[in-house]
Amino acid sequence: MNIHSDPLTIHVIADYGPMHDLAFAEVKQRIRRALGSQRAIVETYAVPAFDTLATGFVLAQLSRNPLMEGRHIFYVNTAPRRDNLAARVANAGEALVYAQLESGAEIVAVNSGYTLSFVADALTCFCRTSIADQGSQFRSRDLFPAALAMLTQADQSLFGSALPVDSIPTLPAAAVAYVDGYGNLKTTLSTLSFSPNKQVTAVTINGVTRPVSVADGIFSVPEGELVLAPGSSGWKTRNGEHVFYELCQRGGSAAAAFGGPVHGLPFTLHQAT
Repeated sequence: MNIHSDPLTIHVIADYGPMHDLAFAEVKQRIRRALGSQRAIVETYAVPAFDTLATGFVLAQLSRNPLMEGRHIFYVNTAPRRDNLAARVANAGEALVYAQLESGAEIVAVNSGYTLSFVADALTCFCRTSIADQGSQFRSRDLFPAALAMLTQADQSLFGSALPVDSIPTLPAAAVAYVDGYGNLKTTLSTLSFSPNKQVTAVTINGVTRPVSVADGIFSVPEGELVLAPGSSGWKTRNGEHVFYELCQRGGSAAAAFGGPVHGLPFTLHQAT
């Protein structure tokens, strides 16, 4: 955890709203202010409100695949404050944690829901930070940028006690992890967890059941039909290549076919009897 001279990129992943939402601009402004003379590229990525599953998926897809040269810090904030549903004091919420991947990518994230579930098997460091978890409604603007300043200055007082990796929630076996711009549903099923020989005939999401084919590619069915097939998302792991299955409607939107919005929802696979 030394000061780096390499180019610095900070990747902001948050559920503030669309990319043009004022919150993204304000957070970028505060990050640059906190970094002072430290130059950095600040990239932003939007995920649906309160959706920690999509947050975790985006984090993993960006951090576990090859990155350009330099130091990469992922600044992640999806904080539904559902760890305690009672009235809260001073806008307290889930704590800010620090993690590092085998690749060297670093994460400063609100420890909420499934945010870290897709990267749990690749962590080499996972600990609390000394940053307060209360004191502002907009913590990722007003409080959390200090963690980035401390991290880039190698301030060891940032790092608190180690956290057990097994405290990170296990991913749901079958759920919609992310909905892309085409309405394709990227799921938590992967080539390491799902057999293509399973005789699936239909899928139910959001109370809607549609016939579906299982194939080796999303264009393996005629126009208009739904298919469950390995998609374009995934990464290499110690146990092999993780490629995630997608539910797609050729020439259409699977999200619309299932009465979207469907992000974060579990689904049921129906098998031939």
